[in-house]
Amino acid sequence: MISHTYPQAQALAPAIGHRDQASRQDLSRAGPRWRGGAATIAVGAAVLGLLLFVLPVRHVRLAGLGGLGLISVLPITSLTGLALLVVAFVAMLARSRPHPVILAAMLLAVIFCLDGAAAIAEPLPRFATAYQIAGFVGYVSHNGQVAAGAAAYFSWPGFFALIAFAARAAGVHSLLPVLTWWPVILDALCLLPFMLITRGLRISWRARWLAALLFCAGNWVGQDYFSPQSFNYLLYLVFLAILLTWFGRQRAVPRRDRVQGEMAPRPASSAERAILLLVLLGIFGIATVSHQLTPFIMLAACAGLALARRCTLTGLPVLLGVILAGWISFGTVAYWSGHASTVFGRIGQLGANISSSVGDRLVGTPEHQLVLYSRIGFAGIMIVLALLGYLRRRRGRIDDRALLVLACVPAAAILVQNYGGEISLRIYLFALPAVAVLAATLFFPDFRPAERSGPARPPLRVIAAAGAAAVSLAGFFLLARYGNEAFEQTPRGEIAAMDYIYARDAGGGTVAWLSPAPSVNATPEMPWQYRDITRLNFRAVQAPRDPRATAAVVSALRGLPGGYLIITKTQQEYLSEAASYPAGWGARFRARMAATPGVRVIYANADAAVYALRHPVPARAPRPAARPAGSGMRAATLWTPAELAIFGIALLVLAGRELIRLCIPRWRGLLRPLFLAALPVLALFLLVVVERFVVLS
Repeated sequence: MISHTYPQAQALAPAIGHRDQASRQDLSRAGPRWRGGAATIAVGAAVLGLLLFVLPVRHVRLAGLGGLGLISVLPITSLTGLALLVVAFVAMLARSRPHPVILAAMLLAVIFCLDGAAAIAEPLPRFATAYQIAGFVGYVSHNGQVAAGAAAYFSWPGFFALIAFAARAAGVHSLLPVLTWWPVILDALCLLPFMLITRGLRISWRARWLAALLFCAGNWVGQDYFSPQSFNYLLYLVFLAILLTWFGRQRAVPRRDRVQGEMAPRPASSAERAILLLVLLGIFGIATVSHQLTPFIMLAACAGLALARRCTLTGLPVLLGVILAGWISFGTVAYWSGHASTVFGRIGQLGANISSSVGDRLVGTPEHQLVLYSRIGFAGIMIVLALLGYLRRRRGRIDDRALLVLACVPAAAILVQNYGGEISLRIYLFALPAVAVLAATLFFPDFRPAERSGPARPPLRVIAAAGAAAVSLAGFFLLARYGNEAFEQTPRGEIAAMDYIYARDAGGGTVAWLSPAPSVNATPEMPWQYRDITRLNFRAVQAPRDPRATAAVVSALRGLPGGYLIITKTQQEYLSEAASYPAGWGARFRARMAATPGVRVIYANADAAVYALRHPVPARAPRPAARPAGSGMRAATLWTPAELAIFGIALLVLAGRELIRLCIPRWRGLLRPLFLAALPVLALFLLVVVERFVVLS
């Protein structure tokens, strides 16, 4: 159905080595002078599409949000504008030569529409967890330390410290604008390492740019909100870009029956390679102290590329493993001490991890389930396109081994953890760069440097098929990404209600919120913990299905010293859509609570209501400021100084060996002694890790 003739790899193999350098130069150059009526029409269509999308979105009525989320209130004009913008981008791929500046501008416009839709339409930043993360940043900024026992997040404080430092240096007093536009900025920045990754692959310019579009449209997961995950995803892409661009491996003798799908590594001096290796270690170090999952995926990707003979840094995975194990052993004791079953209990439970991250989530109203199934379908479509692209390139005698590794390695994470029921989302997210490239090669499998000697324009049916796929995925993005917007938005009244509680409470109080399953460690669908995170406790209370049955809620409120009960519009929507509570449940529950003897409404607006007992239990005295990380728990043993020394020696030996092997040829005689020295050091370090987990757990 989609066909594009290109020479067999056997005929091209002898010339590949001569073309690699020219191909890189071609890919970095701008196209010819901008001319031609068709090109002008494409640019005009893109500008018109952007205006048609943005202008109506500014005036959408959020009160009409239904079970399908933002797409249910977007006017047809906006949807038409988005389709026109995507079609204009794909039409540019029909040109005989690329124009990178125009393509990049169109791609940024697509990102602005897809990732900025909520920022344009909604008065405040979306997503409850973004406010919580802002609260952690605020705590670090004001106190200069972390609160070890306040949250697991504080065992990985790197992101909070970095943002706190940047905010203070820039004189920023409110993070709300940052929260609002963070997804747009982060996703735009992610394009830079993504395009660098594609430069290290033997694909055509059309495939590169279509892959970038599919990467943007395929990133519906929603993990680009203000969070350590979004920042570390950017680091992950930079990490991959450096590995594939400067530390790839080319066959010494090219095979005549198959072409390697990766370019030869870019030339670099010994000093440059040493700097790049240190940059890799720095990136991994920042990720290790900032996020629980990303460094494991980085380590797995590096090891996979090395085992597949697509990376020259064969000793780097061991060094990265030591860094990661060292931080977990010494820096996150507050997280795993006493919780070993939580940390390790999911290892090997494939069925349970899949069920908790996929099957257990397919609940709620029919509309809500449609949103969830659309996400599964979206991921499935991307994977099918990638598989077909891989098979088509394989049939053309092209070996895309690096892409295959990067697409498959993240799936190993499901054997280790369910990650709070989100592991399937994270697997898709980390596989997306490779999946997007392979999907693009389904339409444009050629890999010749077409910028100079390229073939004729691709057949119209190919451009039409690519355009139809891109437009469909962009539409699916709006449903998959914003399908839960009825309870993921942040109305102004909810912020006002929380501000009232913070202003009224001097410390030591507890805020109860209504949950369909209090035993599950869930996040309330409302802005929370964005100020003074150690002042207020938040407690989940069972939401009764009968809105008249308030007795259990009032009883729970009596057991909370200085307690409040808050019910918000977004939490009501969550109960209705995701937990199938009766229609109108929230309004009836609020009326019943207001009429309950012994309960008074202390604050109310259209979006939220706050209740307290008429004769509340006195609040406890305000808690003292949280102590530095590690205090109040046993984080060290008698042997800790020696253990830290062993950790440091292991790092020096392994890093020194890798630097010598790559960058100092005249010292390579030391490689074997360093290898022999590393073995007992690694064995001792492994004993250190085991001893700490056994003793401190």
